[in-house]
Amino acid sequence: MEKSNQTSPKEMEPRRYQMELLNYVMNRNAVIYLPTGAGKTYVAIMALRQFSHKMQETIENGGKRAIFMCNTVELARQQAIELKKCTNLKIGFYVGERDVDSWSRHKWEEEIKENQVLVGTAQIFLDIVSQNFIKITDLSAVVIDECHHATKSHPMHEFMRLFQDIPDKTNLPRVIGLTGVLLKGNKLHKIREELENLEATFRGNIITVSTMEEYHNVMTFSTKPAEKLIAYSNQKHNFKLTENINRIINECCSIIDLWDLGTITSKQTKNLGSLREPNKKNFIKNLLKDFVYQMDEFGLYASAIAIMSPIIEFELKKRSAETMALRNLYRYAISTCEKIRHMLVNELKEEDTDPDSACHTRDIILNFATPKMRSLLGLIEQQFANKDPADIRCLIFVERRYTAKCIYYVLQKFIELEPNLAKSLRPQFMIGRNSIAPSIESILDQKWNKSVIEGFRTGESNLLVCSNVLEEGIDVQACNYVFAYDPLKTFNSYVQTKGRARSNESQYVIFTPEIDKNKVILQIKKYQEAHKMIQEFLIGRILDRDDPTEDAVAEQFVDLIPPFIVPSGACLLASGALSLLHRYCQLLPTDAFGFAMPWFTKQPPTKQGICVELNMPLQSSVKETILSDLYPTAKLAKISAAFKVCKRLYEQGELNERLLPVTKRECVEKVSEDLFEHWKKFKDNITSKTAGKQQRRLYNRKYPDELYNAVPQVNEVCYVYEIHAHPHYEIDSYTEHIAELLNTNCNYAILTRKRLPPLAEMPLFMNQGKLSVKISPEPIVVTISSEQQLKQLSKFHLMIFRDILECWKSFLVLDQRNQENAYLIVPMNAGKIDWNLVQNFQSLLPQRKYSVAERQKKVYKPEDYLGKVINKWYSGRENQRFVVTKVLTNLTPESPFDNNQFSSYIDFIDCKYKTEVDRVVQKDQFMLEVRALTSRRNFFINAIGKSAKSHQNNSIIHLIPELCHNFMYPGDMWLKALLLPSILHRVHFLLHAEELRRRVNKYLGIADKVAYQPKKLVVDESLARAVDHDGNAMEEPEEQKKLLPALPTRCTKAVYEIHDINDVSWKDYLEPKDFSRKTNSVYPVELDYYYKFINGLAVELDALKLNEEEWSQSQLNMPKICSSDASINDLNIGRMSVCDVPMVDKRRLDILELTLSGQDLQSAEQADFLAAITTAGANDVFDMERFEFLGDSFLKFSVSLYLVHKYPKWHEGFLTEIKGKIVSNRNLIYCLLETDIPERVCGYLFKPPHEWLPPLVSLPSNLLDAITKNNDILKGLTPSDLYSIELDDNEIFSGCCTAEHLRKVVASGTQTHRILDGPAGEEARLDNELNLFAYKDTLRDKCVADTLEAILGVCVKNYGIYNTFRMLEFFGICKPDPGQSLSRLMDLKFTSPLLQTNISSREVDSFLINYKKLEENLGYEFRDRSFLLQALTHPSYPTNRITGCYQELEFIGDAILDFLVSCYIFERYRHMTPGKLTDLRSALVNNITLGCVCVRHRFHLYLLAENSVLAEKIKDFAKYQETHNYIVTDQVHILMEENVMAESETNGTTFNLSANVDVPKALGDILEALIAAVYLDSRDLRTTWHVIYGLLEQEFNQFSQHVPIDAVRQLNDHKHANPKYGDPVVDNDTYMVKCQFTCLDKSMEVNGFGSNGKQAKKAAAKHALQILAKHSS
Repeated sequence: MEKSNQTSPKEMEPRRYQMELLNYVMNRNAVIYLPTGAGKTYVAIMALRQFSHKMQETIENGGKRAIFMCNTVELARQQAIELKKCTNLKIGFYVGERDVDSWSRHKWEEEIKENQVLVGTAQIFLDIVSQNFIKITDLSAVVIDECHHATKSHPMHEFMRLFQDIPDKTNLPRVIGLTGVLLKGNKLHKIREELENLEATFRGNIITVSTMEEYHNVMTFSTKPAEKLIAYSNQKHNFKLTENINRIINECCSIIDLWDLGTITSKQTKNLGSLREPNKKNFIKNLLKDFVYQMDEFGLYASAIAIMSPIIEFELKKRSAETMALRNLYRYAISTCEKIRHMLVNELKEEDTDPDSACHTRDIILNFATPKMRSLLGLIEQQFANKDPADIRCLIFVERRYTAKCIYYVLQKFIELEPNLAKSLRPQFMIGRNSIAPSIESILDQKWNKSVIEGFRTGESNLLVCSNVLEEGIDVQACNYVFAYDPLKTFNSYVQTKGRARSNESQYVIFTPEIDKNKVILQIKKYQEAHKMIQEFLIGRILDRDDPTEDAVAEQFVDLIPPFIVPSGACLLASGALSLLHRYCQLLPTDAFGFAMPWFTKQPPTKQGICVELNMPLQSSVKETILSDLYPTAKLAKISAAFKVCKRLYEQGELNERLLPVTKRECVEKVSEDLFEHWKKFKDNITSKTAGKQQRRLYNRKYPDELYNAVPQVNEVCYVYEIHAHPHYEIDSYTEHIAELLNTNCNYAILTRKRLPPLAEMPLFMNQGKLSVKISPEPIVVTISSEQQLKQLSKFHLMIFRDILECWKSFLVLDQRNQENAYLIVPMNAGKIDWNLVQNFQSLLPQRKYSVAERQKKVYKPEDYLGKVINKWYSGRENQRFVVTKVLTNLTPESPFDNNQFSSYIDFIDCKYKTEVDRVVQKDQFMLEVRALTSRRNFFINAIGKSAKSHQNNSIIHLIPELCHNFMYPGDMWLKALLLPSILHRVHFLLHAEELRRRVNKYLGIADKVAYQPKKLVVDESLARAVDHDGNAMEEPEEQKKLLPALPTRCTKAVYEIHDINDVSWKDYLEPKDFSRKTNSVYPVELDYYYKFINGLAVELDALKLNEEEWSQSQLNMPKICSSDASINDLNIGRMSVCDVPMVDKRRLDILELTLSGQDLQSAEQADFLAAITTAGANDVFDMERFEFLGDSFLKFSVSLYLVHKYPKWHEGFLTEIKGKIVSNRNLIYCLLETDIPERVCGYLFKPPHEWLPPLVSLPSNLLDAITKNNDILKGLTPSDLYSIELDDNEIFSGCCTAEHLRKVVASGTQTHRILDGPAGEEARLDNELNLFAYKDTLRDKCVADTLEAILGVCVKNYGIYNTFRMLEFFGICKPDPGQSLSRLMDLKFTSPLLQTNISSREVDSFLINYKKLEENLGYEFRDRSFLLQALTHPSYPTNRITGCYQELEFIGDAILDFLVSCYIFERYRHMTPGKLTDLRSALVNNITLGCVCVRHRFHLYLLAENSVLAEKIKDFAKYQETHNYIVTDQVHILMEENVMAESETNGTTFNLSANVDVPKALGDILEALIAAVYLDSRDLRTTWHVIYGLLEQEFNQFSQHVPIDAVRQLNDHKHANPKYGDPVVDNDTYMVKCQFTCLDKSMEVNGFGSNGKQAKKAAAKHALQILAKHSS
């Protein structure tokens, strides 16, 4: 078992002193102090192995875990690898890069269960213990590496502090500290005290080897180099050039100071003393200062190289600059540096004419070097000339990152030019990472560093220049030369750097200026003495000392602010308050541009101490200023204020039980009792994710009460409702026979023992045209006098449905149960029951063939045929029926045939049907003229293509009586029978609609003044399957696929791929060059590539020209839109005909008038409710979709208002999340399932005769009982099982089947192998054809949710807004507060900030400049302008503390706008299909359109924001719109909107790519907030609507002519694109969709991101369209 590949196995035997230390720590806590390289980690590993027996079980089962805590990520990584090599324990590795901060409780539980030793950085362990994911007492051992850091509020110290809160001290884990240095910094005078503090902190003694002799033994394993001091002179040659360069740089810095970068949020310094400069400027100035330092320290030759570093950095920054001002600033800095570089190179060259490369010679290097540089070069030459490279392992330590690079380059050149060094030395350099956040850049750094260390280990390089990364613990193998090139600042750095010289015979060299020589010698003596003191202090104290006392320990943890512990056991330490506060602020909702920051202000210090004020961001619920307690330093005061706010946030419920910011998910959990309690019945949890698959459910089909148990009884009063059908078409030769048949006074009627309510007149469509059918509102009252009559009626009823309509299956019976659907159909003649017909047709003559003999005997009489129904028995088309319209006595079978092809009818029959007929017997009989009867049974809509015209020529047919079967049944009654299924189906749902209408009216208290008479059903003209006047479905013209208009070429954004940053992989050849290693040979191209690479994108920079505004006009005026512009004419915004109407009518909204006028309400129509329960799938001439469109937007509107009422404290991020849950289909289904409405929905195609159950027809009753008792029978049955039983007449009339038949069916239904389980079984159960006969229907969940929305839509349209609010309670979607009615929802308890505080309107106006102009553009004058101020305040504007920012207003405004716009287009555009309406609405209220409207009305100039990136984006967009004449064109529609992602389950950060936004969301937000402000100020919806209409009028007119097509459709319609979309991939609630498409014959791929699959797909389509548009030019 080896430690690493270099060490030989014999060394890994534990050394004796390691065993001693191990024995000690097995019994008590200790800090192990051993010099670097003496193997202290190994002691810890052995200890963990000893403890491992406790780690077998999980914590629940009494097991324990161990923690191995490190100070840096690199060390943690190294230790984790080491542990994996040396033990068989399961190791977990936790560092910030793995995003552990955002892991959920569940994820941590998994990790802690899975792994036995947790390795990571200190802060993470402090967090998981204080958040109570794991308890201190669950740990068996804690190993703390580099434990000398544990002072003050370092996480290691704070972690040990948590031990204080455990009452039972015997239960604490073993603590093992490891260190090679015991002091932090230079506290040499207090060594003893420091060491005792360290012991107390870790509750154990510092231990090391036990005797001096043992110590020397350790030294053989560890370091004892020869120490040297090199002093160099301070005399430098002063070049004139140096002064020039210094002057240029100072000048440059002062220009940078004056540079205007626009408003960038200012930051504060740590102690709040002053505002820091924006760090962009600092960054530039620091790099320049750094360059000056290099020039002074190392001379001109070095500085000619050093100047490249800033140039490269600035180039990269320039490419990612967010604003023009910043880009120009970098350009300026680069040109300054280039100038300096030029001066330097010229100075170095001997002749000006020389090429640049001439300045690299040995002489030039030495002449232009400072003494410090020369001393290094000299030493290197002296030590290493002509040595074997394998004997050299040299480290040079420097202080700064850039120094390391600079020296490396000078050495590299020098070694190249020095032949006797070139063989021996191979230099490399390594610098620490400066970024904490994981980024592609830091991964590259890390990767390069790793390869450098590897190279140094394997000997690829043997001289390493490094900044202080290597000081602590990074494992570089033993070196024999260590040079401390910059002054050693601390005892630690002395010990650590010296500790690197581990080989035998190694040298440790310290460089110092001559001047400081004595000082340095003294310092080093002190260091050595300190080292000795420590040794003496420790050696021999190993076994005979007690552990530190509890008092001594407590002294280490005196709290200025005691921890805040909540009931769950989580605790907040003062040291954690600031980071928690920032974490909370990051989660507040913002757009891509504003970051929420807490703002601290230091008050003037007093004698008692310092006090700090803290203001939270505008979005937070803590609005007031918080004052800290008084403390001696600003830092402590700041912590105190943060701590107070965190407590306040916990009390207000914004921090959860683990003292972390509440995520949206938890927020939803919190209200689930209140709002989602009904989910429990369905065993569903509001926070669980469901698959996106469209779910379906099985419902019992409900029959209207009026038709339940309605079969008349003998001697009981019953009612006959006659059915009348009237044709509405022109009478011509083709249609007259149908019209005559329909107009006879023989009809059918519904016979029932219950009264029916008045039912609406309904349209039906035959091939000939439209009919209207009316059920007579007043019944004829009759009594059936005998059982026999009843029997005759039911036999006649059966004959109609079985024999005439053939709606029959061999397993059905006449239903005798008198339950569902139980009523009779009877024939009427002149208003009375036609008993004659009933008795004659107890059954129908079955059709058959007639032999020659039969035909010879028969006598044919004209009166038997006229008006009767016949068919041809010879033609093989038995189901064709004809009605005889004339008897032609003037023709015989021998008369000439119609079209001269045959000599006579007999000739025709002989040719065609010889075999069937043999011959025509009676040659002199009369002929019949007949018309075919349609075989259709569904008359809701004519199928496409069945147009009347095609039938006209072949409509007249002549037949020979002898070759026909005569049913003897009257043709008019037969024809009317064909309409019955359609009529009865409608009656069924009309009765449901009527019941619903009454239920709603009763709930809302709307009484009918007079008896209600329903209006007739109308055809919904908007449906895609619209019907012409003849009831024929109209074909839609095919739309041409088109090419896109060319887009102005814009800066295209790259395609983002987001990976887990730890396993980012790219192909090696793609990896950019590591410039820092080749500064002098970098080409701009490579830089560009590097930049694109680390940002994962390739960006084209557009040179933006600043345009001069015309100054004559105020920029606040709204632009005049000149209609002469061609682009408008293309769009053809001919104002619609509405233009001639006065404004009042143009913007009239009936729904608003109805709501506000207070007039008496009329009941809604039956027809409306019928539409609301008819899905599009039923394929009728009306359906729920238009109402659903209205209801959907009403629901969002009312729920938004309800939530603002109920949770006034919550910010809009939470409200939006909960709103999403309330209006989700899942919630609506659960609400509607509480009622019987889903059972009344018409959700399937009406397909008689096969898939329709006539009245009084059912499965045998004993079979139905069996099915009811045992549900599984139905699961196993298939239709063929039922077809296999043929029921005889006895069974049919008795309504029961024989026991034998029953047994057979039940047996096949209960065969277990047939019953599928799981999803497949569920599918089969839903699709089972037999559901129809068991009175069950399958409905998609979405249909059910749509039904609820449609009913709301009906109510809004008919009863206005306030009444419909109450329907939310009816459905249980929202519950009002006790004693309140939901109809008051519009009275938001939203008080003006002016009323809340003593703020004068003058103060409000001080923020609002030129507001009169804004009011004029808006078309509204505010009474209380604080609403206006709030609507214009962006979250990034901390100065306005009066009103808060626009987010709460935007939430309300969004709802009002969406709803009123929906109402308007619902009322105005009746011809538009619901799909088009939805497109139109989203085109009108999406961010892009609102952004355009906002810019057109100049509102963007009033936005109060402090964010230069946002300002620039807005400016760009405003300019873009100006060039497009402020019209929302198709090009504008594919701009990228800002898409705030849903919050991820884990970390709640919202994922935004601000670089990818063309239309800032803030613009739409201002508009929505202004709308809310108008409403809150006026409290009048009508006024608000007029403002909205005024803002959007142009778009209403433009879009209603051409509804803008959504991006996905636009891409599909593109001629050459052929897009293919991948399935959405979900990562933390962010969805990504890939889209492949063709552009210029190349296949391309883009990705879209969004908060759901649909949005992501849209974003991908927009990306593709932008690329296509760019290339189409």
